[in-house]
Amino acid sequence: MRCPKRHALWALALVVAGLGIPLATTACELVLTEHRSGVLLSRLPLNPSRPAFDVAFTHSVLGTPVLDRYVWRPGPQGWRAHLVEERFEGEGYGLPSAAASGERLERHGPGWRLLLDRVVDPLVVLPLPAQAMRVVLPDQREFLLGQLSQKSIEMRAENCPLP
Repeated sequence: MRCPKRHALWALALVVAGLGIPLATTACELVLTEHRSGVLLSRLPLNPSRPAFDVAFTHSVLGTPVLDRYVWRPGPQGWRAHLVEERFEGEGYGLPSAAASGERLERHGPGWRLLLDRVVDPLVVLPLPAQAMRVVLPDQREFLLGQLSQKSIEMRAENCPLP
């Protein structure tokens, strides 16, 4: 005996597959993998209308806080990370001392804030244990990167809708 409902469902599935329409949507995510091996470490939700996050850590020499703010923007090569702000305390040891062309360095509380727009592709970090490097999402949830891997970690945005 034939089941008309089953045939209708199969017909609908074939039409949807033929049109390339996904049956389920995939969330905009920050995907963390080990840089060399590609081993998946974590998937973190991003705001699909403005994919962004911070990387916060302790400066390895000065022991002061550093915060790097990244936004993801689509381009011909796909989604790419843009470093748009760096907040830090102290001077020297790899920290900016002046703004480059198109950038702005200003006082921010006890430290400094550098406003810029620099593409970082690929975005790879090495989470040294002493630095307590972590991803900070816009809702202030933090994820300690050193707990995911002691190796270099690549970060990329996936499944974010085009504006």
